[in-house]
Amino acid sequence: MPIEIYPSKLAGGPLEVHQTAERMTLEQWLRAKVPSFEAREAPPVSISVNGCRVPHACWGEFRFRPEDKVSIYIEPAGGELVIAAVTLQAAVKFVTGLFMPKMPKLPKSAGQGDKLGEANAKGNQVKINTPIREVAGRRKVYPDYLLPPRRYFDATDPKAQWVDLMLCIGKGKYQIEPSEVQVGDTPIISLGEDAEYTIYQPGADLSGNPVSTWWHSATEVGSTSSGTAGLELRATYEVEPVPTATAYLFSGDTITIPAGAGEFPDGWAAGMIARIEAEYPYTVIDGGASRDIIEADFDQLQPFVGMQIEIVGDNAGLYEIESYTPGSPDQITLNYPDGSPVLDLLTGSRLMGIGYAGLRYRLTAASTTAISVERLTDTGGTDPSTWPGFDPLTSYDALISLDASTQEGDWAGPFAACPAGETTNQLEWDVFFPGGLIRISSKGSLRFKDVTVELQYRDMATAGAWTSVTKTYSAKTLDQMGFTEELTLPAAMRPEVRIRRIGAKSTDPNTQDTVQWYSLRSKLQGPTSYAGATTIALRLRGGHRLASQSEQLVSVIATRVLPVRNGGAWDIETPTRGIAPWVAYVAKSIGYTDADIDFDELDRLDLIWQDRGDHFDAIVDASSTVKETLNDALAAGFAELTINRGLIRPARDEPRSVFEHMYTPQNMTEGLSRQFSAPQPDDFDGVDVEYTDGVTWQVETVECRLPGDIGRRVEKMKLEGVTDRTRAWRIGMRRRMEQKYRRTQYSWGTELDAWNSGYMSYCAVGDDVPGYGQSALLMSVETVSGGYLLESSEPLTWGDGSHVVALRRPDGTLSGPYTATSVDDYRLTVPELDFTPDTSWSIEPPHLLFGPVTRWSYPVLVTSISPSGDGASVEAVGYDPRIYTYDDATPA
Repeated sequence: MPIEIYPSKLAGGPLEVHQTAERMTLEQWLRAKVPSFEAREAPPVSISVNGCRVPHACWGEFRFRPEDKVSIYIEPAGGELVIAAVTLQAAVKFVTGLFMPKMPKLPKSAGQGDKLGEANAKGNQVKINTPIREVAGRRKVYPDYLLPPRRYFDATDPKAQWVDLMLCIGKGKYQIEPSEVQVGDTPIISLGEDAEYTIYQPGADLSGNPVSTWWHSATEVGSTSSGTAGLELRATYEVEPVPTATAYLFSGDTITIPAGAGEFPDGWAAGMIARIEAEYPYTVIDGGASRDIIEADFDQLQPFVGMQIEIVGDNAGLYEIESYTPGSPDQITLNYPDGSPVLDLLTGSRLMGIGYAGLRYRLTAASTTAISVERLTDTGGTDPSTWPGFDPLTSYDALISLDASTQEGDWAGPFAACPAGETTNQLEWDVFFPGGLIRISSKGSLRFKDVTVELQYRDMATAGAWTSVTKTYSAKTLDQMGFTEELTLPAAMRPEVRIRRIGAKSTDPNTQDTVQWYSLRSKLQGPTSYAGATTIALRLRGGHRLASQSEQLVSVIATRVLPVRNGGAWDIETPTRGIAPWVAYVAKSIGYTDADIDFDELDRLDLIWQDRGDHFDAIVDASSTVKETLNDALAAGFAELTINRGLIRPARDEPRSVFEHMYTPQNMTEGLSRQFSAPQPDDFDGVDVEYTDGVTWQVETVECRLPGDIGRRVEKMKLEGVTDRTRAWRIGMRRRMEQKYRRTQYSWGTELDAWNSGYMSYCAVGDDVPGYGQSALLMSVETVSGGYLLESSEPLTWGDGSHVVALRRPDGTLSGPYTATSVDDYRLTVPELDFTPDTSWSIEPPHLLFGPVTRWSYPVLVTSISPSGDGASVEAVGYDPRIYTYDDATPA
């Protein structure tokens, strides 16, 4: 299928069409086609595979297949579409450079705060409608998403963010040590209280873990192609919210702007509500172990015990009056809103503005030169006391602005909170302050700043009246921060949601109050268990321990738990890296039974593999067939998959000393053919083995060279499931020795005899070439002193040196070879026999294979047996013990 590049998501054809025959990640393809490509938090393009959008955080891990349809769209930026017919490289370079995220600037006096520590776990993939991975042995796994990640801000620390991840490790059971659950390269246990996880075995109940909750994120809300983390909330207003004044005169309930010092905005009128911050001198006394004391004439405050107050200027914050002692001067002590005593005020002479929390006043009269006000309580009601007004004050630093309730906001949305066909009864939404929330006075003092946001929702099915929820945020920080809000709906519905800012964004360069709609989520019904798969639920906290970096990948090092064999029988489930347990598991997973597997041979090889430390550690995905998986596993132990008389049987290429069968002209229907491949100048002189290292979990290459090899022409091997450098080298050296010493091919034909042998059977083969072995029939056998006297049907040629003879048993297997002593041209003696030959001719008599001890037969390994007429055609390779020289060696 093609890779198509579109100028936008509007109707129209693609700008470019590409083809690829390789399987690769989206990022690999982009980097190959666009040299200037680099990862961005808000990339200028989006990618869909087979109609499903792939999050840009997953581009580095998401592998597409040649048959997949990949669509790349250049995204809109700031309301304009990049639609010029340009190449992908030019488009990416242009858009990336033009629309990189930009943070708002502050004057040098303001400084700059810390960026929000985002909780980020990239690299874990979304795999929709694909088989669950299987893991053999011990491997590092990046678990796949089972549910959309849920990101939310810490309720007690708005500068930090949590992310909940529900991930699938793989099919079956696993052993996972706490130190082997990692975020990036950091064990999760090192993150302390900033991370927590629970691993669930297949079928376990997850209903008690909130991480297993399915939170659907509305795709319309979030980061934008213009570089913002969310949708910026804006506001309009009927009148200017802030006077243009450099000085104010306070006296009683009237505030005046001196001539030439500015004016109140035209349009301010009675009934409007304003926030007024005016600072007066106070004395703060250190109370020691008791509460600190504030002294002053509090007539304008009218304090009382339990009064909820706000202080601006020095010691800014929200408090509650704990005690009030009238006198000359008056004294008050304070509690924090949580009831704890206030012991840490800045002492001495201080400038502070003190009033009801919110510092709100209702205008009773207004002109461009003066306003009259009445005080409101912290709850917004009219002050029931007889408020005498402000003490006389001339201030050049006072702040007066219309309250947010006087403003109107531009709505962002409405957007559907959950997919079509779904309903929810719970919403979450996040607001984000990318530049912090603060006002900096002309003297450089940090002051609180408020922003009010209103959310409205209604049922999309009825499109009735909107229901409002209002939230006010107050802070004095330059650091990024966010807030997560929750809302329980009165009934299950498919809600549409819109949000606006109440109160315009400040134009003062010393004020930061930009607010963005960061995300919108709805709670849906998700699974409470996952049958047949091991899962992991994680909570990760961003901030000082977990930075927002792309290398933060959630991974586990998992060891598969499978039934194992012990003493020729099944034992309990055990964490295992063994080849044999995995081979048996795979075979039985597709319907084979114990009766279909040659456990005699598999158990024999299992002991060899365990003793050698040969393991199979692999991740098996949908691209692997059962046959490929079994052969990959067996290859880690120098073996291959065969079917022998209906049984699954591993055939290991290993050193041999006992022949299995014998083939001579006596039972050949087609004579023996030998083909020798002589060394050539362009032969391989080295092997490079690519494997995944079990320490670094990176793809590594080990060079396999014999003395004299210069690596001029190297064969490249890719091993699956071998994670040890030494064992990868041994397999590579085995292949290098095969290149050098396995150069003779044999072929012959038989009637039905060849069906006795199997793949990799070690056999003795003879022909009629002078100087090598001679074949004949055994005519008779007699017991004599010191052994047995054998009579051949053919005359025997004795040369110099020792000679041997081998006999073919009735089942085709080879007996011997035995040391042969000449009696005459037809007879010889041997010291022993391991069977009783039948020379009665009631059955075919045994065959003899006779010759010099070093050339009596050709030792071969059978590689193929194929039907041919009424018999079989056999192919084999020469057996050479040098092939196995490096099987137990260690690389230098």
